[in-house]
Amino acid sequence: FAFGVMAMTAVAAPKLVLHIDFNTAQLRRETVVDMLQEAARDGYDAILWEIENKVKLDSLPGVPVEKAFTKEEFRGLLQEAERLGLEPIPLFQTFGHAEYVLSKPAYTNLREQADRYDCYCVSKPEVAELQKKVVAEYLDLFGPKVKWFHLGGDEARIFATCPVCKARKPMELYAEHLDAVASVLRAKGVRPGIWCDMVMGDKYVADLAKVPRDFIIWHWDYQVGAPSAWVCPWTKKLPMARDLGFDVV
Repeated sequence: FAFGVMAMTAVAAPKLVLHIDFNTAQLRRETVVDMLQEAARDGYDAILWEIENKVKLDSLPGVPVEKAFTKEEFRGLLQEAERLGLEPIPLFQTFGHAEYVLSKPAYTNLREQADRYDCYCVSKPEVAELQKKVVAEYLDLFGPKVKWFHLGGDEARIFATCPVCKARKPMELYAEHLDAVASVLRAKGVRPGIWCDMVMGDKYVADLAKVPRDFIIWHWDYQVGAPSAWVCPWTKKLPMARDLGFDVV
């Protein structure tokens, strides 16, 4: 699991968010509760939940690990977080970091490249159809108090490389897919967000304006404050996002 500390600006939202990523381990309930209690003691006021295949979802049959939390078990964790004053923010990856889904035989048809299982092919209508079902189930799981929803979108290394995707302008395709999946969120009054590196990286940033303005851009940069001469290129471009009218985490 990974922790990310983020300060949200320009929107009335949590000020300190702890990112709990279930990617690499099926944590015990007691471990997650300990993390939540420590987060509350340390002044966090929200949790960014990246649950991947560690909760049993009806919309992703065959994906959860054997010892994944049931939805009722996970709701118990959400109730503990609420008791501690920690607002829930779900995170579901919609482009890359899809190994936990696309490595399964039933989902190989959704891959961008047949020999890679890290990236969805968003030119395929069935990808958006599946993801909207997953997002709807997340909203049901996390409950009516969800105000913010993170659609991932980072490090999609082979995005727009299949023959169909290559015929489109990458950021048009990216924004079109975001808009489609976010329709489920907007219908519930939930505001969508996206990581910054794809939309603000050197390859696509010229077309940043194509991304709908209701998306919050979540910045990440492991080098901030580190003794390194290299800084992620998107970090220097955050003022551009604000100038275009985006809210930024």
